[in-house]
Amino acid sequence: VDVTMRSVVIDGTELHVSRWSFGTGSLHQVFSSMQRRRLLDVAADVGFSHFDTSPYYGYGLAEIDLGRFIRHRRERVTVATKVGLYPNAKPTSSALKLWMRKGIERLSLVPAQPRVDWSVREAVSSLDASLSRLRTDYVDILFLHEPDPVRIASEEFLRWLENEVSKGRVRAWGLAGRDLPGLPWVVENHPLARLLQVNDSLQQREADALQASRRPLQCSYGYLSATLATTVAGGGKEQLAAILRRNRTGSIVISTRRAGRLTEFAEA
Repeated sequence: VDVTMRSVVIDGTELHVSRWSFGTGSLHQVFSSMQRRRLLDVAADVGFSHFDTSPYYGYGLAEIDLGRFIRHRRERVTVATKVGLYPNAKPTSSALKLWMRKGIERLSLVPAQPRVDWSVREAVSSLDASLSRLRTDYVDILFLHEPDPVRIASEEFLRWLENEVSKGRVRAWGLAGRDLPGLPWVVENHPLARLLQVNDSLQQREADALQASRRPLQCSYGYLSATLATTVAGGGKEQLAAILRRNRTGSIVISTRRAGRLTEFAEA
């Protein structure tokens, strides 16, 4: 595909990332491993160079698939993963086992909740496991996933992150979640909040609250899920153009299970 996607430097960092980031939150919903690999390959072919994942996504399957994908192109891509939220069962490398677990959860009629652990000890263990699944010795961004300042020993966490940067296992850190704009750490420009991945939409404009803290829109997500019920006038191209205008200087995380859709993002 003859498409050149713009890249940007995320404000406050030295990270060069693609304007669209590929989010792997729904990657496990593609049953075939070959189809998941093809989806990632097409993303790279049309210019996606930043990939966002988490040990929570698909019981670790998203990181495993991403690790297989990046092993021969590590210097050409950037990767973000997370700590804090974890699957409530052991990671799996099998989509069949994952779907069986999901089926059991649906039959129980009780939505599966993530396991939340904000100890530094668990974060160390999680980063070790993520690096193993990703088949890499470093991640470009490590996010605190839906952080709760009341439960996090911020100074201990900060010292640990600084140590991981000095060891070369993490290049940058930040916060990722739905309710970040009003978080005290964000308002006060806490060192843990140097980089933000925030939920936003064209309708509710949740990220507007960042302006009160004079924070740039670095990474944002949530636009497509928010527009499932409401479509921007003019259809798909106008919708994507509106999303790009919304976050003019940062990177926008999107998730799709349709390889053909990726070209539309690149062309936008």
